[in-house]
Amino acid sequence: MICVGIFLYANGQSYNYYYGNLHSHTAYSDGNQDSTTSLTNSPGKSFYYARSSYHMDFLGISEHNHFSSSNNPGMHVADYTKGLTQADTANNDGTFVAMYGMEWGTISAGGHVVIYEVPDLIGWETLSAPEPVGNNYTVYCYKTDYTRLWKVIDSSAYPTAFATLAHTQAGDYNDLPGTLSYSAQADTAITGIAVGSGSAFSTTTNYGDASPTLYETRFKAALAKGYHLGPTMDQDNHYTNFGRTNKIRTVVLATSLTRNNIIDAYRNMRFYASDDWNAQVSFTVNSYVMGRIVTTYQNSSINVSITDPDAESVNKIEIYYGVPGSSTNPALLTSNTGSITLSWSHTTAVGSQYYYYAKITQTDGDIIWTAPVWITRSDYVLASANLFFSAKQADKNSALLTWSSDNNNTEKYIIEKSYGGDNFKTIGEVNAIESFSLKSDYHFTDENLVKGIQYYRLKLVDKEGDISYSQIEAITINKSPVQIITVSPNPAHNYLSLYYSADESGNLTCKIYNEEGRLQMAIPASYIKGNNKLEANITALAKGVYFIVLEKPGERMAQTKFVKQ
Repeated sequence: MICVGIFLYANGQSYNYYYGNLHSHTAYSDGNQDSTTSLTNSPGKSFYYARSSYHMDFLGISEHNHFSSSNNPGMHVADYTKGLTQADTANNDGTFVAMYGMEWGTISAGGHVVIYEVPDLIGWETLSAPEPVGNNYTVYCYKTDYTRLWKVIDSSAYPTAFATLAHTQAGDYNDLPGTLSYSAQADTAITGIAVGSGSAFSTTTNYGDASPTLYETRFKAALAKGYHLGPTMDQDNHYTNFGRTNKIRTVVLATSLTRNNIIDAYRNMRFYASDDWNAQVSFTVNSYVMGRIVTTYQNSSINVSITDPDAESVNKIEIYYGVPGSSTNPALLTSNTGSITLSWSHTTAVGSQYYYYAKITQTDGDIIWTAPVWITRSDYVLASANLFFSAKQADKNSALLTWSSDNNNTEKYIIEKSYGGDNFKTIGEVNAIESFSLKSDYHFTDENLVKGIQYYRLKLVDKEGDISYSQIEAITINKSPVQIITVSPNPAHNYLSLYYSADESGNLTCKIYNEEGRLQMAIPASYIKGNNKLEANITALAKGVYFIVLEKPGERMAQTKFVKQ
């Protein structure tokens, strides 16, 4: 059931609200414990179940990554590969997003980490008979070595990987959010931390369980240490009740319901944790949406609003703030009662740094926590409020920068770019338009994109030589070197041709899976920069729907489907 609402912020970007859960288990580890009655014992069937739950737009299944002799959790490396394939088969962008990952580690040895976008099982076990003999992992990382785990997640082999911390206790992850110092590697790898979780072993299927166990203090402690992460709220299902234990959801803000967009929202902390299953929250600071890390040239203007399609009222809205890296927990900045909106201006000094987040309590007791916005106050002169500047990805190779201005006394606009949010370099220049109109529109195309975040700003030079700056805008590029153009014919009979383009030369494997996610064919191929064609003899395939996946080790590059007649 797709649940969407839209809000707009200053640069004109619109987002929908999507509701789901990234922490759950199936019989591939220690979930589906009611499989004899539910008849659901695999990721594929579990995704099918979840998509029929109320207010569930996405489900992530994160199997325990290890095995034990008692068959609990019971994960095998071969099952992890099958789970990834079943998620690819079940995923239906625009309708329901299916994701597959792992819950790494043990509670007794330091805590659980939920990991996605790592197609290789990370582990430490070597199994012996009667189990499949050999290493029960693809990538080795010992169960207490969190320092190495953050490096694996943050490695170039997994460019879209991210982690969230599950039901965190004091001392977990080598006391990461507690007494130890800040780790930049961990900060890059981790994008979320549970403020609520469970109930893990509930058998409820009518959404009736009470609010989950809360871990709000760990969220606050991590922010105080300087970590950039948002709050999550997941059910940790071990029975077949995905989305139906209670009404808690993690809510992501994305432009549309696709797996890539859900991943992008998690990687950029554009989400909030909610006891309510369809509440829509807008939280901005200086018009920057939750999750943003920005430099601003003015005081912090904070705005919160909440809409509930069920017409539930709000008891209070609280805004918390803190100084990142101070080790001092966030404090209450301001609050109100009986209103669905709250606006506040926080006076800040040049050079100061703060983070802000909202905590909303509805009259029925449901609580919602937003991801923060992190602000650095700069001494740059901010351009006129009549300048509207935005940046967006135009296609896989270019970004489109647009702005409108009343011109006033402006002589030229210098376009600057950065890959880290500082050390901006000039990439172009546009002269101001001599016009008597109130506003003039401008655009500039950047055709030099790289994988990762690109930051842009405008440097305005007026006729007297004075300088001012626009706000900073950023886009995230997840470029795949290969893009599928088309499959022909489709439907196909005995032969088909796959046409695809590439930004480089290399080798790949073309894999064909049936609707159940079972591999039917694997065709090795090389490709060159430019357009490519691959031909396949599919005579031996039965009639039905099939999925083509182009991949190379550790990376799924492109996917499409076809019909065999």
